[in-house]
Amino acid sequence: MKILKQWLAGGRVRSAAKRLAADPSARHYAELVQEYAVQEELDEALAIATEGLRAYPGDAEIKRLYERTRAVQREGRMRELQSELATAPRPALYQELIEILLESGRLDRAEEVAVQWCDRRKSGEAQFYRARVRAERFFVDRRAEDGRLAFDLACKATEAMPADPRPLRLELTIASRCGAWAEVRRCLARLLELTPGEPALEARFRTVMSLSATSKTFEQALREVERSGRFADDEPESDSGAASGNIRPMLQTLAREPGVRAAFYVRGATALVQGPKGATAERTARGVREVVQSCRTAARRLGLGQATEVRLEGDFGTLLVAPGELGSGALWCSGKEVTRRHEQALRDLAGAAGRAKGESL
Repeated sequence: MKILKQWLAGGRVRSAAKRLAADPSARHYAELVQEYAVQEELDEALAIATEGLRAYPGDAEIKRLYERTRAVQREGRMRELQSELATAPRPALYQELIEILLESGRLDRAEEVAVQWCDRRKSGEAQFYRARVRAERFFVDRRAEDGRLAFDLACKATEAMPADPRPLRLELTIASRCGAWAEVRRCLARLLELTPGEPALEARFRTVMSLSATSKTFEQALREVERSGRFADDEPESDSGAASGNIRPMLQTLAREPGVRAAFYVRGATALVQGPKGATAERTARGVREVVQSCRTAARRLGLGQATEVRLEGDFGTLLVAPGELGSGALWCSGKEVTRRHEQALRDLAGAAGRAKGESL
């Protein structure tokens, strides 16, 4: 029976391959990937998915299958590595496991493995990987304590491996993203000692020289990142006064809903308001902006991650805020009842900036 199933499955793979050869469409690429995946031939599935993405880079189904296949591969390899580490731990296994966990976004587990490695062997390599994991957490959550620890661990790894540029480059990345230009200059100078004459480093060093004269300290830069939620290399927020075409209609629709007193869209210094007029609109928009910023800062300081929804209730009614990556939506209702329709419309509003990225605000 098993041989029969394998023969039938092999026939489906061959049929899917023939269909793809006759008509190399996105649908036929996806079908062949699925057939290979059913056969647990993940290398072949991944190869066909990669080929399909080169031919159809925007196809959502091929991309989904590619990501799913990679995830299954990673899970299998992680189990193998964990088993090997339990019996014969060695640095190469720790490195590969941490790399896979970072790629999977499993930062907590990656840090557990890195700490275990550091406890077992006090090596510069172990310190470097622990610094890498904590730096990734800092880049995601923008919490000052994470950035401080990542930088300290990277410095210790640099001391332990003075001829290895990797920990020094990690120090450079953390300092650059924070805008601590004096630290950036120091790291670049050290890297130029290790790799003298590298054109990219020399050009960057000349650029940073002027910035470092009035630079914040590293601690000040960390606190600013935590407060604002923005890195120095983030794209500047648009401050133009007109909204992209899909923002105003959404605000107008929300403002017409029963019980809604005002609808807001906030991005950088731009605030669009439907409902109140004049000074009231201005004052309320400023309040919404402060609520968004304060909640994000508090969430980072407490290590709670990203704020995705804020709800305030009182005599004024209900203020519901949906902070987005590029812009935030807010709804002020006269009572305490906020419907699912309101909540969904608000999430759509906050996500509209992401869909409109590249358009003028």
